[in-house]
Amino acid sequence: MTPTTTARMPSAPAKPVRESSTFEYTTYICTTPEKLWGALTMNELRKHWWRGHTVETDWQPGSEITSRFPDGSPEFKGRVTESNRPRTLAFEVEEIYWSDEYANERPNRVSFTIEGFSPLTRLTLSNEATPKLIELVRGGWPAVLSSLKSLLETGNPLPLDAVFDPERNPGASATEQPA
Repeated sequence: MTPTTTARMPSAPAKPVRESSTFEYTTYICTTPEKLWGALTMNELRKHWWRGHTVETDWQPGSEITSRFPDGSPEFKGRVTESNRPRTLAFEVEEIYWSDEYANERPNRVSFTIEGFSPLTRLTLSNEATPKLIELVRGGWPAVLSSLKSLLETGNPLPLDAVFDPERNPGASATEQPA
């Protein structure tokens, strides 16, 4: 008896798999999980540590999220994938508007994990993205999160103008001090 092999044709062509990497950054901040949550989600605080950037969303899973540069132009659009106050916050970027070079880079998933260790709070950022995007964010996230830490601990964000070029932050002006 001769063994036979049956080959099956897939019912639909397979989607190409894009390589992804993950960038993680952890910092400890002398604040409460609730205050950190507020700084991540409320534009009144966010605009100070992120050089005027704001987001439009209700932070409910499945809701749309749109990030805007200080001049109001769109930075990216996506979906909130997780929101568990004050522990986890995550979103997936679906469209990038600031660069044609990065416009089709997928996946691009960002998550924040918040853990209280009174009087400290540990913040862990995880950004899963293509290697090309990871290379870009590798220098940005530590600077931005250091500014967040500085704002929460001292009341003053870091002056990030030296870190970010104007073309990566259209319409940016001098960092405002929180009220």
